[in-house]
Amino acid sequence: MIEKENIEILIPTLNEEGNIAETIKNLKLQGFNNLTIIDDNSQDKTVKICRELGCNVLENINLSRLGFGKSVIKALKNSNSKYCCIFDGDNSFDPSSLELMVDKIENKFDFVFCSRYKDNNVSEDDTIIRKFGNFFFTKLVNILFRINTTDVLFLYVMGKREDFLSLNLNSADYRICTEILLKCYINFNCAEILSIERKRKFGKSKVNAALDGFKILMNIFYYYIKSFSNKKLI
Repeated sequence: MIEKENIEILIPTLNEEGNIAETIKNLKLQGFNNLTIIDDNSQDKTVKICRELGCNVLENINLSRLGFGKSVIKALKNSNSKYCCIFDGDNSFDPSSLELMVDKIENKFDFVFCSRYKDNNVSEDDTIIRKFGNFFFTKLVNILFRINTTDVLFLYVMGKREDFLSLNLNSADYRICTEILLKCYINFNCAEILSIERKRKFGKSKVNAALDGFKILMNIFYYYIKSFSNKKLI
């Protein structure tokens, strides 16, 4: 049986002072207290709040920001736990999904991904552009790589730390969402569960729909071309 203390919840943050306290408290209510914040040079009280609530904080004190992808990679490399779960700091992720993720891991799945759209469900935090973009990217990924997922851009995933590290991740930004998903589905035994995405209460999404969408599209084609020479992609 996997003990909750052996699961490290990794939370990248950037100016989330309005959401992070509730995010942390909701995780602790579910019994998950092994929390690491990877802050990318927030200019508000995010770090202060996290420390006051007893979280481990990895702080980027450089003038330049790491980016979402590098923050995730940094967290995985610095983790000392057997299992890791990537979580969002804007309180949109449903922490009650963690129990089912653990159950799937205990039933011999290597990685468990959450999906907002499984079984024709919807996201409370969607815009028309985001919904269309995710639909397009998901269809494209399923066709090109012959996998079966319903949500390629929702980076709510749990697995063993050593398996995460074996992926040799290198994306600096939101391209890491598709990089992790593709490498996991092609090289490991993966499961997908439904997890409703809630509307964020404070602040705006850090994702630039046009720019990040273009980068993600190019990243998908990059791994598609690479798959012909190296099917493992890692």
